[in-house]
Formats: sequence, structure tokens, C-alpha cells
Amino acid sequence: MRGWKGIVAMGALLLGASWSWPSTARAGRLDSVRSEVSGSSSSSSDSSSSSSSSSSSDSSSSSDDDSSSYCCSGGSGWLGSGSSSRAPRSDRTTVHTRLRYREYPYRGGARSYMRAPRSPNDPTRVHGGQVWAEGAYQGQGLWRGAGGLRIDGQLFSVDGDLSYYLEPAANDALYLGTANLSLIPFHFPRALFRLGGGLNTMIDGRVPGQGHREYALGWNITSSIDLFPTWPVVFSGRVDAGQLYKAVMVRARGSVGVMLWRIEVFGGYEHTQVGRVGLGGPMAGMRVWL
Repeated sequence: MRGWKGIVAMGALLLGASWSWPSTARAGRLDSVRSEVSGSSSSSSDSSSSSSSSSSSDSSSSSDDDSSSYCCSGGSGWLGSGSSSRAPRSDRTTVHTRLRYREYPYRGGARSYMRAPRSPNDPTRVHGGQVWAEGAYQGQGLWRGAGGLRIDGQLFSVDGDLSYYLEPAANDALYLGTANLSLIPFHFPRALFRLGGGLNTMIDGRVPGQGHREYALGWNITSSIDLFPTWPVVFSGRVDAGQLYKAVMVRARGSVGVMLWRIEVFGGYEHTQVGRVGLGGPMAGMRVWL
């Protein structure tokens, strides 16, 4: 009996010592992201050489033709205002002006986000904005929190976002972000499309003493769309392609939201690919339309 108690006591002592002993964090997916970005991965050089040709073909699709944006302020059908009657000749100047923004989608019982000004002195807004925050689970113990800002004008759009990745099991953290300037080639009362480019960035989130901190920059091509089919639903999508130092970086996301006054509650899925490392999972968040 005494020997049995000694064995149990020794096992409890060893277990307690293992819990209290400082553990060495294992390498996780965020460390693999750093390897891809720095080019230390065996295949990152091969993948980055092919990224320039594929992404350059995407950039050739951007167009400065704004003529299509003037045809859509009074059109019929799903993307138009729903009215098939033509404006009187004296009012046709309003058809040839760019659409204006409501304060938020479906405001005041409207069926769209944008509308044509009724007169030259109509006090409509020539810009709109969005601020959002979201959270996501990326699988295998990886979490992501993100926030962003967008300002849409008549011809251009500016946006920026930053994602914070946390991997507790590896005692690791990392920031990935973008900043873009986009052209709005055309917009409809129920759809807004953007195409542009900007910068990708990586900021090391490890605290001092946990390893060498790494930073990186790269270029980005982005396209996004917001659809307003019917109150209170908002569909949003985005596709990015570019490079982060020596790694190809691609991102695709889609979401479905519901408007509650000027606040949209949404859910969806986002996947970010950095070289051979995939960071993706379901997300949920809130967006405020300004």
C-alpha cells in the first residue's frame, strides 16, 4: 500500500512540474506565413515568379470608361430604379448625372442605396462611407479579428483594413492589412462596383523577446461589389490578388447582411492565401454605413 501511494505521489509531482515548467511554443501557421513571405520556403520562389504574369492580366481589366455610369440612374429592371417611364425632355439632364448616395441602404423605405438627383439643387450626398469590425475562426486554433474603413465618392473609393491573427497554441500573433485606391467605373441604384489597387502589408505581432520581428510590404489589385436586392438584405463580395514581398497573396470573401437602421449585421466566409499557407474560415461582424 505504501509503495502504491509513493508511485501516485511521484506521478502527481511530475505532472505538476510539467505544467509549471515554461513550455516552448511550437511552430504554427503564422510562422509558416513568415517563411513564405521571406522566401525561406522551398517553393515560394517558384510561386512568386508566376504571380506577376497572372496578376498583370487582372490589372489589364480596369477601365476608365465612365460612360456606362450615366445610363443607369433611371433605368428599369433589377439594377435600375424599377420605373420604366422616360423622363420628360426638360428633365432629361438628371439622367446624365451620376447617382448620389443615400445616408444608408434602404433609408426611409427606399428600395436601393443610390438614386438620381431630382434637380440640380437637390441636397443629395456625393459620397458615402462604411466602418466595420468582424471576428473569425480560422481552424486549428487560429483566430482573426479585423476592422476597416471605406469612403466612396463619385469616381473614386479609398479603403483600408487590418486583420489581427492570434495563434495561442504557438504563442504567436501577426497583422495583415491592405490600403487601396479604387475607381468606380459605374454604379446602379442597387449595385456598386469598384476596381483598383494598393498595398499589402505584414506587421509582426509578437512581443519583444519571442523571436525576430518581421515586416513586409507588397502590391495589391482589388475588386469589390455591394448589391442591394431588396430590403433589408445586402450582398458583398471582394477579390484581391497581389504579392507580399516574395509570396503571392490572394484573398476572396463574401458576406450576406441585414440592415437594422444604418447598422448592418453580416456573416460570411473569407479565405486568404499567402504562398502555400491558407488562412480561411467563417466570419461574423457589424458594419455601420455613414
